Amino acid sequence: MFDNAPAALTLRANTLRIGRDALAARLSSLGIDTEPTRFATHGLTVRRGNPLSLPIADEGVFFVQDESSQLVAELAGAVRGERILDACASPGGKTTALAAAMDNQGLIIATDLRGRRVDLLARTIRSLGATCARVVQADSSTVLPFRSRFDAVLLDAPCSGLGTLRRDPDIRWRRSEDELTRFAAMQVQMLHRVAEAVDPGGRIVYATCSSEPEEDEDVVAEFLSSHRDFALAPERVPSVASRFITAGGHFRTLPFRDELEAFFAAILVKTKDLR
Repeated sequence: MFDNAPAALTLRANTLRIGRDALAARLSSLGIDTEPTRFATHGLTVRRGNPLSLPIADEGVFFVQDESSQLVAELAGAVRGERILDACASPGGKTTALAAAMDNQGLIIATDLRGRRVDLLARTIRSLGATCARVVQADSSTVLPFRSRFDAVLLDAPCSGLGTLRRDPDIRWRRSEDELTRFAAMQVQMLHRVAEAVDPGGRIVYATCSSEPEEDEDVVAEFLSSHRDFALAPERVPSVASRFITAGGHFRTLPFRDELEAFFAAILVKTKDLR
């Protein structure tokens, strides 16, 4: 089974400093064999060697990031000049991917709650040169401390993590069914809060690394039932991720089908302002 096999090391080239092909060539010169990820635009899968043990690991030219996670960042469709809120952003892989997609032109507000995670987020942003990103310590389940609103919000919500069993096999024994209800309640609350920060015509990318409908489709359905100003927008999915769209219009990767960790996402567009 996929979840019982060791996970390969997956990198995302930091295109603020180097392209994927150039990174692969550089790693090859150091004895590290890689191949392009099958789906993510800027990813490399390491087949031989350990780049983390070499000085190149400290140059900010790559970030260790699962391929499914890279695809979620691409779902945001970030472009130059946008204002983006990355809620629950630590350790910063998606924040820096957004900054790279924007060529550092625009503004990203990256938030997290706990001090250590905020510190980690700030270090990642600094080391990868994401100069358009600003770090704010904030709780996404409460009223957010922002006056102006955003073109896009990426909410990579805290979740059970049950989609990442291959990388964290012990999680199957640490989680209980009643925790799904607790996570779902928090996820819905966070969606309500970040929705207040979206401009009309803007979008939320809601994502989890969970395989459980209670945290995924059910959360989106509950949110939409009380937010008539938002709509599910599968047509906004970039072509790189279109193969992962379900009949219901959600993004979902499946281990047994895709040989990827189980990630979920939904693009929710604000169609009008009811205030």
